[in-house]
Amino acid sequence: MFSLPALAVYTVFWIFPVFLGFYISFTNWNGIVNLADAQFTGFKNYVNLLYDSILRVSVLNNIKYGIITLIVVPVAAFAVAYLVENFTRKKSFWRTVTYLPAMIPTIVTVFLWKWIYNPQYGILNEILKAVGLGGLATGWITNTKTALYAVTFTSLWKMVPVYFVLFLAGLQSVSIDLIEAAVLDGAGRWQVIRNVTIPCMKRIITIVYVLVFIDIFRVFDLIYTMTKGGPGYYTTEMILTYSYKTVFTNSNAGYGMAIISALTLFVIICSFIQMKIQNRTAD
Repeated sequence: MFSLPALAVYTVFWIFPVFLGFYISFTNWNGIVNLADAQFTGFKNYVNLLYDSILRVSVLNNIKYGIITLIVVPVAAFAVAYLVENFTRKKSFWRTVTYLPAMIPTIVTVFLWKWIYNPQYGILNEILKAVGLGGLATGWITNTKTALYAVTFTSLWKMVPVYFVLFLAGLQSVSIDLIEAAVLDGAGRWQVIRNVTIPCMKRIITIVYVLVFIDIFRVFDLIYTMTKGGPGYYTTEMILTYSYKTVFTNSNAGYGMAIISALTLFVIICSFIQMKIQNRTAD
């Protein structure tokens, strides 16, 4: 009985919108008229996904962003957590400092990094000029060659502290007795990490990789507020930013929800497979 209010809230604000969005994806609803007046179009919206050139560009951008994120975030988060846990004296202070980027609101993060990337007075270009690399100075988020990597780095700066906390908890759960036994047996620091620390944290590592994979396809607010998918021909467009524009700018809610529904199904299947493989490896 005590769980009924929470279950009701969960149903109203999560389950119902998911099924409603799935239903809308089979219609030609424009998001303006009454949904009851929309026509049922079957799988037409899903078939159109295969021929959408802009969606194809968005998917490729998401893949590039995802590859970098999936490689960098877990490794960087683990490395920072290990350094803070083992090489600092004032651990509470450094934990707080490391986690600060995750606490900064996205809009503040965007303004901060837009200032850093600014081609006229941005600190990044000023640093490059100061060290004799002025030829590399550019408009980092207005240059089509660097925009995607610039917004990706900004996203990494904000994501790493989140997973730093998970790895920190994992490191603290590793038995000191196991580490001391390995050291007494003559194991060096890298051997302890490889043969003791990482095996003891396999569950945490699995969770981190699954969550990072999901986050890759959830990226929206930072990209949209920073570049709105530009510059040029959808240089930084992601799947969710494109679906948002499709629904609210192009007034094609049916097709926009088809994009989101297909993406949701893809992420669920891939996450399930990933967890199965990594759990089997851990066992």
